[in-house]
Amino acid sequence: MTTVPGRPPSPADRIESGDAVAPGPLHEVDRRAVLALAARAQAHDGVAPLSEEHLLALRTPEAHVLVHREAGAIVAAASRSGSAAEVVVDPARRRRGHGAALVAGVLAQDPNVGFWAHGDLPGARALAASAGLEAARSLLVLERPVGPADLDPDVAGALAAAGLTVTTHADAVATDAGAGVPRPSQGRGAADALLSAWLELNALAFADHPEQGRWTRADLDARLAEPWYDPALLAVATRAGAVVGSVWVKPVGPERAEIYVLAAHPASGGGVGRALLRWATAQVAARGATSLELYVDGANTRARALYERTGYAERTRDVQYLTLSRPPRGGVTIGA
Repeated sequence: MTTVPGRPPSPADRIESGDAVAPGPLHEVDRRAVLALAARAQAHDGVAPLSEEHLLALRTPEAHVLVHREAGAIVAAASRSGSAAEVVVDPARRRRGHGAALVAGVLAQDPNVGFWAHGDLPGARALAASAGLEAARSLLVLERPVGPADLDPDVAGALAAAGLTVTTHADAVATDAGAGVPRPSQGRGAADALLSAWLELNALAFADHPEQGRWTRADLDARLAEPWYDPALLAVATRAGAVVGSVWVKPVGPERAEIYVLAAHPASGGGVGRALLRWATAQVAARGATSLELYVDGANTRARALYERTGYAERTRDVQYLTLSRPPRGGVTIGA
């Protein structure tokens, strides 16, 4: 088993008798094996077992992963990122104790983590119950169809009526190019100012969110470097010069997109989220997408009401399982 870098091996690391313990970053061969394992699980379950945060971490030397092997091959893994972890078990090797052993190993290192069950599949519920965990939080995946009516030629008027000016990252980059601002422009120019404003608003709008609210500039930059990133789909809205909202759309495929992040300043008043959602839907429609999805906390009734009024319906849900009596927080994803 590979252990968390910087921490001496413990008995929890030796999940399989005779399995080698190797402190330090995951070896490149094993890293690829974990990614392949996650892909097999997703194909089998129809749900991705590893979230974007952990997939990004697996590309770096800082990846912290515990792996469980059979005959030398990785058949289960627990990825750690900060106080969170995610667990995935090979579909062909389930019901052999791998998932339970990894959950026990994670809890031995940090008993305060929570376990997310993507899709809340029966196997994940059974694993949670066997580990003495209870459901504490839900994350809904909502979806709505997109069609020609969403091209919305009146979207500019709707923004103006709300007193909003929308500036995209692409707009800011073009402004810098016209002003002769050299690249990279870290700490300089309109593009960096827009990204800094986005990050500040994100922290403010999601101050109580255990995952989204702790993003750093490094987290943001990692996503800006992803192949899917489109600077024309990250926008910041201002009203009378003050930042009041933002929206970021992630292309998922040729016909699908995701409202990746939608944020409104707590003091912005009503209408900002609705106007930005309308703008984003028009952008997606113009690119030919036929489906738009988003994630929302099950307890966020205000946001859910907005989305349901604009045509979204629940497609699936993730459920967070916690050790009994522990408060909800960001945590582990169960892929078993």
